[in-house]
Amino acid sequence: MIKIKAVERKVGFNKTGKTLWYPAIHLHSDVKFEEFIELVADETTVSSADVKAVFDRASKVLVRLLQDGKSVDCGDMGTFRPSITAKTGTGVESAEKVGVELVDKAKVIYTPRVKVKTALKGVRLERAERVLDVPYKSSEKKKKDKPEGGGSTPAPGNGDGHVGI
Repeated sequence: MIKIKAVERKVGFNKTGKTLWYPAIHLHSDVKFEEFIELVADETTVSSADVKAVFDRASKVLVRLLQDGKSVDCGDMGTFRPSITAKTGTGVESAEKVGVELVDKAKVIYTPRVKVKTALKGVRLERAERVLDVPYKSSEKKKKDKPEGGGSTPAPGNGDGHVGI
């Protein structure tokens, strides 16, 4: 089950714009890497140390392949591929004038497969009872929500990604 909270967002880009309230996901607890590894190990016949070793090596290989400009298919998890962003206003008149100086930054794009993308289809939503409705401040650095009291881990397959509501 996913819990939602109300967030206030300014409509429009000027300072006189009004504010409206929208639903947003309340992330009431994070699953740390070590816990994730234990959960994966519990679903397999290998130890958590073996699972961790595979994830550690897989991330190093993934980074190396992305740095080589390759798209990496990770099965049911999805695909990772390198991408670039051009500097604002740097378009040129001909292909011959395009060079690395026009690139603002390199980034990674993750595209989930259908299994991951649809993991939250039909998931039960509920308003979080203990969450205060707070104004949304996009200009401030986001702070992680601290879980209040004990938490629970969702059953495998429920997903833990962001869902636009």
